[in-house]
Amino acid sequence: MLKREFQEIYGKIKLLMKNALKSSAHPYRTFSLATIDEKTPSMRTVVLRDFSLEEHYFDCHSDLRSPKIKQLEKNNEFSALFYSSEEKIQLRFKGTVEIFHKNSITKQRWDNVTPSSKRCYMGPYNPSDILEEYHPNIPDNVQFKDPTDQDSLSSYDNFVIIRCHFYEIDFLKLKYSGHQRCKFIFDKEKINVSWVAP
Repeated sequence: MLKREFQEIYGKIKLLMKNALKSSAHPYRTFSLATIDEKTPSMRTVVLRDFSLEEHYFDCHSDLRSPKIKQLEKNNEFSALFYSSEEKIQLRFKGTVEIFHKNSITKQRWDNVTPSSKRCYMGPYNPSDILEEYHPNIPDNVQFKDPTDQDSLSSYDNFVIIRCHFYEIDFLKLKYSGHQRCKFIFDKEKINVSWVAP
């Protein structure tokens, strides 16, 4: 059982992430996801698609052809950073990822992806390919309109869900009177938490 002070922080984390899923304008709706490219960290901004504090995971979507997928297949460790300038709360997550591709979970999620977003997986080039000249990496026939279900049918092959299973949350609340920081460590059904010097 968490002490009351930690229960309040735990509840705050849950509420912030829940609200991020409801509103595209929420500061936690997009976050930085870090992976390892050989020996070099690599970061990018991704969109939060699902979150469960009880089951210790959150999701984002990606293109199977993206370099980050290859990186995660070699080393499935990740770090993620969320920050709200309004709340002055930073959350850092650590854990390992699981890649879902062409299974029941991706099919159900794909059916709820908007036609406009499906265009992102229809690109003729692999994400991060070097181009001789600018190209939006969206097929010409759907650059200025939403694709039909038939148009986007083959793009499902490129769609993946990155499920981030976290084992640690580092919470930091910035305050003039003194910053507040603690760390939650998840060990199966047990949660260990302690104050950390900010």
